[in-house]
Parts: sequence; structure tokens; C-alpha cells
Amino acid sequence: MSIVLMSQATKPAQLQQLIADYPAWSFKTPATLTAADYDQVVVMYGNHPLLKQFLASPTSQLKFLQVISAGVDYLPLAALKQAGVLVANTSGIHADAISESVLAAMLTIVRGYHAAWINQTGDQQWSLPQLTTTLTGQQLLIYGTGEIGQATAAKAQAFSMQVVGVNTTGHPAPHFDKTVALDATAEVLKTAKFIVNALPLTPTTHHLFDHQCFDQVAQQPMFINIGRGPAVNTADLVAALDAHQLSWAALDVTEPEPLTATDPLWQRPDVLITPHVSGQIAHFRETVFPIFAANFNQFVKNGDLARNQVDLGRGY
Repeated sequence: MSIVLMSQATKPAQLQQLIADYPAWSFKTPATLTAADYDQVVVMYGNHPLLKQFLASPTSQLKFLQVISAGVDYLPLAALKQAGVLVANTSGIHADAISESVLAAMLTIVRGYHAAWINQTGDQQWSLPQLTTTLTGQQLLIYGTGEIGQATAAKAQAFSMQVVGVNTTGHPAPHFDKTVALDATAEVLKTAKFIVNALPLTPTTHHLFDHQCFDQVAQQPMFINIGRGPAVNTADLVAALDAHQLSWAALDVTEPEPLTATDPLWQRPDVLITPHVSGQIAHFRETVFPIFAANFNQFVKNGDLARNQVDLGRGY
């Protein structure tokens, strides 16, 4: 009997519905799966260390992997592609949470709430050490015009920001006033007051934000990373902050991750750090499961996926 390895926890009702709808399939967890079952695993819901073992086996029957994250850079993409495994992510479910986190980071700084908190826990003076300003009319430069980028752009437009997007070719995208190609960002970097990285991690985007990028800015922008830590050369980021090329950095992801308790980034007054929580949402299992359910249903029918299929060659 073909097996679905349920590495991702589900609610009891969700699992019972699967069992009822697909009686020809067996649903097992890593705890109930035995070595004798390995070659019967056709579908995986959630990543698990057993994946590498399956891919290394010439008799593996694995054909579909549903992960619960938007990014897939941590997966052995080349091996999955070679084995002919279909992979789906959960791109889109984090868009509202992450875009709200981006707006929160910007507003925390420009409206003086960070300074107010420091004052409240320190000098407690009836004044702030900075002038507050607004987001209105400021240019927001977003690298990545997918669902997260679009959600961020839509919210930024509600604050009357000028929103510029960066993608591979410069093709138009909803909610952006303008888009430019990844290799044509020099002019928009000069005018950006806020820069957001919402790109997937690929060989092209690894350390994309380095001294060559930061040397092109002119408005002392705030840099916000909600993509992947290795997209940023941390040493170059620190140098740009030290040189006041950048005014602030808000980092939800870092390299390395997690940061050690002694990492100097923690102590910087011009860095806001959140521990990779910008995408957290309520009722996660209820949100993720329908994507898997739709894909599994389509896979059983004809071997295809209904949504969120990853291009293993491109890495997203």
C-alpha cells in the first residue's frame, strides 16, 4: 500500500478526513514508519531528515513533497529534481503577517516608538532624541514582487508611499508604482528611503546585499530583511551602518541563524532583531493543510499538483 509520511502535525479531524477519503493509502508518522516501509513512501507532508535517505535509495518511490514553508533553499533541490519529485511550498500564507511586520518596523522608527521605548526604560525625559516623520511620499524599494512583495506594496500605498519593485526582468506587478530588473537597480537605490529584501535564496541572491549594493544608496535608507539571512553580507551591512550609508537595519533573518547570544548585532542601537517570526500566523495548521489537501487530491487523480509547485531549477 502506498504511504503518505505525515511529518507535519495535523489536527485529528484533518487526518481522519484523509483516511476516509483515500482508503487505498496508508498515513503514517515518522514514529510509526518502519524501515520496511521506506520504499512505499510516495508522498511526504512536511520535511523530515528521512528525505535524504529516501533520495539516496535507488528503490525509493517518493514522488511528491509538500513543505510548510515558503522558502525551499534548505531542501536538496538538485537531488529532488533528479529523482523527479514534485515539490510544493506554502507561498502566500505568510504575506499579510510579513507585510505587517515590514510596516511595523518602518513605523517603529519614523514615528519614534523605538526611541520612546529606549527613553521609557532609560532617562524617562519628556522629549525624544529624534524628530518624528512620516512614511508619506517616501520611496520604498522592495526586492521581490511575489505575494509577500505585493502585500507589502499594497499596504505601503495606503500610507501614500512611492513603491518600487525589483524582479528578474522588471516586469510589472500589482500594487507597484514602478518595477525594475535585478540588474538595473542603480537609480532606484539612490532614491530609496527604505529597502526590503523579500527574495528567495538562490545562487543569484546569495550575498546580493553587499558593499556594492550599499555603496549605491544616497538617502541613508533603512534596510529590512524578511527574506533569507544569507542574502546579506553581514560584515558589509555592519560597515554600511558604521559609515551611515544605512540609517537602520531591521533583521528578521540573519546569517548565521540563530544569532549567538554574543553576536555584536544584538548590541547595536541601529539594528532591530526579531527571531524569524515575521511570518508567524494564528491557526497555522488550519492554514497550511488545505494547500496539502488540494495538492494531494490532484496528485492522486493525475500525478500533478493543484497549486504552489516549486520550480526546482530556479529554487522557488
